[in-house]
Amino acid sequence: NYPVWNLPSLGGSLVVAIIAVVHVFISHLAVGGGALLAVAEWWSDRQKDGEKIRQFLRKFATFFLVYTTVFGAITGVGIWFSIQLASPEATSLLIHQFVFAWAIEWVAFLAELSVLYLYYYGWKTNSRQMQVFLAVAYFVISWMSLVIINGILTFMLTPGGWTLENTDIFAAFFNPGYGPALVIRTLAMFVLAGLAAMLIASLLEDDDLKARIIRFSAKWIVPAALLMPLFGLWYWSILPESTLKLVAAGKVGVAGGKLEAITRYFWLAVSSGALIVLGTLIVSLRPRAAHFAPLLALFLTAQLGIMGAEFFREMARKPYVIYGVLYSNALWKKNADTPGYLARPYFEATRWEKQGVAPLTLEHGEWVYRLQCATCHTLDGYRGLKTRTAKWQPTFGPRFLEKLEEQGVMPRFHGDENDRAALAGFLMSQSRKKPISGHELRNELRKEEEAKALKEAQQLEAAAAAAAAVPVAPAPPLSPAQGGTKAPQPVSTDKEVAP
Repeated sequence: NYPVWNLPSLGGSLVVAIIAVVHVFISHLAVGGGALLAVAEWWSDRQKDGEKIRQFLRKFATFFLVYTTVFGAITGVGIWFSIQLASPEATSLLIHQFVFAWAIEWVAFLAELSVLYLYYYGWKTNSRQMQVFLAVAYFVISWMSLVIINGILTFMLTPGGWTLENTDIFAAFFNPGYGPALVIRTLAMFVLAGLAAMLIASLLEDDDLKARIIRFSAKWIVPAALLMPLFGLWYWSILPESTLKLVAAGKVGVAGGKLEAITRYFWLAVSSGALIVLGTLIVSLRPRAAHFAPLLALFLTAQLGIMGAEFFREMARKPYVIYGVLYSNALWKKNADTPGYLARPYFEATRWEKQGVAPLTLEHGEWVYRLQCATCHTLDGYRGLKTRTAKWQPTFGPRFLEKLEEQGVMPRFHGDENDRAALAGFLMSQSRKKPISGHELRNELRKEEEAKALKEAQQLEAAAAAAAAVPVAPAPPLSPAQGGTKAPQPVSTDKEVAP
């Protein structure tokens, strides 16, 4: 239904991932930092040197305002532009299904920014009560934004009772993954807030104040990080069975290797969390010796952890973009399950292919690739198909595409034998000096099928000949009951004596 955004080397899915990983980090800090500001404002009023603490909060708020609003806004808009280009079918479904949720979220975002500006620019004029109130209000409103977005994100992996026939927004929103994901994301926000506060505190010249701020910040990091694995078990329990199999053993890929990326990203998230806890404890032991560089490294480690967690969540849906509903190549599962639908020529179901493409040519294969593969793959870059198909033999490619879904991470192929042959020829031509057309592959397939049929016929003839050569044993004589002649009885020469 939509034209395809074809990006050489990078691919649309990787562009979305890069922008999203940065935005998730910033947006989580935006919420957690609000909580830290609110608690620190209240804490400063109960300390003798509260004014010094508030001077630190002013520096933290400056960094917080610029980082979250400028870079957060840029990446937020970037996500909308990239997802509607990379996966317009899924974006359309999410907009129409959650239109009121999006509206609430946008209002919350506007209120969130307004309150943050009132808090920051009213620093010298607002009363203490007003500053504390604005800090608390900012956190509550920003967390409500998370509450809305979390329902939409978890729906994509665990739709729960929602179906295309039952489009109830509550069934979609409060899905099985909603609760654990909300708690885990909230804890991650506290961790990021503490790391950011330690990073800014490392620039303070007052060693005593720096030590107090770092220890205060560590109390946001360590407990939250230690609680995350517990709620991670809850999240693990709601994952689809196919995801658990991918993590445990991987799946055989196109080139024969295993798709272990999801497992690697899982361990990246876990190991990053462990490093953050360990690093925070070490810094807390000698806070006066804390420097900007190691704390920046710890801050960036958290970005790696977010990347691991987000890539894991995205890969957990494979081969779907909305689990059990829409495949990653924009093929609806309901259509794929309709008998005969997938066997039709592919271009009968598409709208954006070039007109007048000759069947079984390289151009035919290229357009099948563009419309059906380029959402996730590139030719020679991210998830490149050139290397993955370099060892394909002429008859292997089309047969592999015919059973594509058996890989466990790939959607079902949409198209007839000509589409499969054309695509296989186009992909194999990327790594060969001489191009291979779909005509050649289809002819090779037919030769192979004819040879196989001939071999089977010869085997049947040989079996029949062998059976005919075996001598037949004579049949046993029939008994009288079966209509045979009664055998003569022997005559005794002995005289019988009457009793």
